[in-house]
Amino acid sequence: MRERLELRYNQIWKIVVGLLAVLGVAAAPLFLSLTTNLIAFLASAFVAGAICLSVGLSYERPTAELIHIVPRWAGLGGLTALAISGYAAAAGLNTLILLGLIIASSPPVVARVRSARPAESTKPAGGRRSVTARTTRTRPDPPQPPLIDFPVRPYLFAVRQTLAELTDAKLCLAWRRSFRQLQVAAGGERRIVMADVRRAYLDELERRRPAAFAAWLESGARAAGDPGKFFIPHTN
Repeated sequence: MRERLELRYNQIWKIVVGLLAVLGVAAAPLFLSLTTNLIAFLASAFVAGAICLSVGLSYERPTAELIHIVPRWAGLGGLTALAISGYAAAAGLNTLILLGLIIASSPPVVARVRSARPAESTKPAGGRRSVTARTTRTRPDPPQPPLIDFPVRPYLFAVRQTLAELTDAKLCLAWRRSFRQLQVAAGGERRIVMADVRRAYLDELERRRPAAFAAWLESGARAAGDPGKFFIPHTN
């Protein structure tokens, strides 16, 4: 139920922000010159594309995936700059308030606030605190990993399209890294998509080497385990 609410909230937030962005882009040519809009778009698109490319290279994303997502994020960066410019020209400093509300209500921020909220203690009949309440109070939660904001649905599509291009070694490495990605995924939609990504890796491993896949499972395969010694020759 909670994951459904998170997914619905994410969808509503994206729709509202998308409508606001459309209004801002439409206002930009009404209040600013064509040259100003063009410079803002190109500069922001270049910065956004460069950042996306750097992040993708740091995570060793496949080239086909980078070709798919870098232009998309570059375009989003340019359109975002136009939208902000349009609101700034029309509403002035009130644009900062709007941006603050958008950021404060974004799903990653809401998820972080929810996870940081202290657990409520409960008191059963007789005024005694329950064991769960005492345990929650005396044993703090472990620190949360940093949130990853990555276009997971295009990522899932890119993974499925490029699986056949991966070597056995890269496929095993991708499987191991996906465990960490699933751990730090914020929000129900991201967890579901990352679970689908891991399932795609498993399907590809089984398709390539059914005997090795079965041997790995029989050995007590773990979610964070390395199947490399079964799929890659001379791997210890």
